[in-house]
Amino acid sequence: MALQVAVLWDGPVLFTRFIEDCGHTCELVTPHLLAAPFFRRRLHGLVIPAGFACPGHTSVLAALRAIRPRIRRYVEGGGTLLAFGAGSDLFDAYDWLPVPITYRYGFSLTSLTQRDHPIPSILEDGNGEVSIDGTVHGTGDDIQSQVILQAPQGPVMLDIPCGSGRILVASLHEYPSHRFIREFCARESEGLL
Repeated sequence: MALQVAVLWDGPVLFTRFIEDCGHTCELVTPHLLAAPFFRRRLHGLVIPAGFACPGHTSVLAALRAIRPRIRRYVEGGGTLLAFGAGSDLFDAYDWLPVPITYRYGFSLTSLTQRDHPIPSILEDGNGEVSIDGTVHGTGDDIQSQVILQAPQGPVMLDIPCGSGRILVASLHEYPSHRFIREFCARESEGLL
């Protein structure tokens, strides 16, 4: 069964085609469309590509901040949100999420340690060193984040349950594995964005 996934970006990106090649129906959602009061979609997954907080490069961060309550309802209602690295030195780049996340910007090529987790690995088999654009940290006493991938510098992928849905944050700066994309939102119900 093809699941409905949306990618949020200013214009066409190859990532939408990659998701379709993994068996999902994928829609590009622009920041202007996302902010429109008439826009409503039932989605299994919402993907925020790497570099979403780069000023002068994209307006995605402003749109995410503008619809913060809708994002909370979407995830708590059963949707899966996959956000990649902000790609900018903004400590508060993830302040639009319903849970507190901090981000420390910094590109590096590093080895990663995969923790046991029911979601398939986001890494292709045989990846020795991978590119990351920083580390991500769940903060606050009420956050129940689980570190999925760990670099020597700190966590690079978190799984955070939120209501009936989940938030996945990954500061990887390369494409995820096909198996991961096929299954990252398959276990969850859909949410209304």
